[in-house]
Amino acid sequence: YAKRYPGHTRSLVIDGIVPNSLVLGGEHARNLESALDAYFQACRDEAACGATLGDPRSALDQLLALSASGQAPVVRYRDAITGELHEDRLTRGHVAAVARMYAYSPLTAALLPLTLAEASQGRPEALMAQARMLVASLDEQIHHGMQLSVMCSEDADELTAREEDAGSVLGNELIAMSLAQCSVWPRGERPADFREPLRGDLPVLVLSGELDPVTPPRYGDEVVQYLPNGRHLVLSGQGHMTLGVGCMPKLTARFIDTLDAGELDTTCLEGLRAMPPFSGFYGWEP
Repeated sequence: YAKRYPGHTRSLVIDGIVPNSLVLGGEHARNLESALDAYFQACRDEAACGATLGDPRSALDQLLALSASGQAPVVRYRDAITGELHEDRLTRGHVAAVARMYAYSPLTAALLPLTLAEASQGRPEALMAQARMLVASLDEQIHHGMQLSVMCSEDADELTAREEDAGSVLGNELIAMSLAQCSVWPRGERPADFREPLRGDLPVLVLSGELDPVTPPRYGDEVVQYLPNGRHLVLSGQGHMTLGVGCMPKLTARFIDTLDAGELDTTCLEGLRAMPPFSGFYGWEP
């Protein structure tokens, strides 16, 4: 919008940005692996977490292998919202959904080592209940028609599977699904200059979470290099969507008032940290 209508754009605040040069979806698997590596390392570095739960990456790999083997158990579990009893076979989709969506926020990522350890030790009920709840909530939160109209017009024709992602949590299944959907979904025409970056003197504030599993900080760095009045804030220990974290609402309001991202005093963000990983259902060690 800012490229097309510069005269009607006063300023931009973008929380979790994707540069125009990127084919959206092509790096989802890679970005998730990086975020999981950081969260799992936090468990290894926390003596109680590692000693009590073991290595979370090993637990995740074990569950992925089990779900792909055809020998995964049928799990009887309660719906996390309604309390209804359900029975489903553990699948790779259940495991991947929890691993990916938990990684979006440090609040839920703190639970991931515990959830994986429980499931890998023969108690997958919590993982199954969470997977069901996550999928249901995404159906309510995402307007899939709009998502496909944008994605299929802007990126689908350049989206390709990546051999190096074949062994990752997401693999290339998300790409394959996107291409299948876009093969039948109506699409518009991508403008010839779409991949060109936004340039100019427009005041822009870009926000990123240090541990974001889908729009990592390097994306924001790429965008602001073309914007002399732009500033990129990376919030320590945070995941996807940071606008409401800590003092960020006040900083955003000041930027909108003053249109000067450079003068923002961000010392109030320095105390941000990721939540410690849970060592048990009681939480983390003091």
